[in-house]
Amino acid sequence: MNSILRYIQEMGFYMLLILPLIIIVRFFRIKRKKIRTTLLHEFGIAGFFMFLTGLLSQTILPSVYTNGGEVIFVNGNHQAINLELFRVFTYTFNAIKYLDLWQPFVINFLGNIVIFIPIGFLLPLLWKKYDRAWRTIGIGFLLSLTIEILQLPQMRSSDIDDLWLNSLGTSVGYIVYKNFPTVIKDRFKLR
Repeated sequence: MNSILRYIQEMGFYMLLILPLIIIVRFFRIKRKKIRTTLLHEFGIAGFFMFLTGLLSQTILPSVYTNGGEVIFVNGNHQAINLELFRVFTYTFNAIKYLDLWQPFVINFLGNIVIFIPIGFLLPLLWKKYDRAWRTIGIGFLLSLTIEILQLPQMRSSDIDDLWLNSLGTSVGYIVYKNFPTVIKDRFKLR
């Protein structure tokens, strides 16, 4: 549970850090292109890009530590590449059964699903062209693939199971969106 809280705290820092830039860019884009928008839509846009920044901060950016006043950037200490599909099941089952460790299940399995639910929910909520499942899930898959590829030169682990778990999370988010009340969904979309 501590590692989940640490992830959330670290994501929150980057999310707040990017907020002023999002506000400035959106303000000038709206003014320049004379876009008709609503405050609720703009809150959604800001939330989406804040979340995306938080996600990328945990998956692509190196970790930053301080050691006696010295700032240390750490990309990773090993490179593990898993190309064996569904290996996550064996790994988490063995960790639970033989070591009584639930952390791999929570972080590697559930975490990879949950972290992409906002992608599947917010994309179609904010942009009409993502109202189709294949587009939204496709973007979730491509985002996950991009993250996995960008992790390779950083000595971080890259896992084929992350692709389908993240896509599953995007699908869950899309299902939540589809079952959301239409009255609320319409308030977020531009007319």
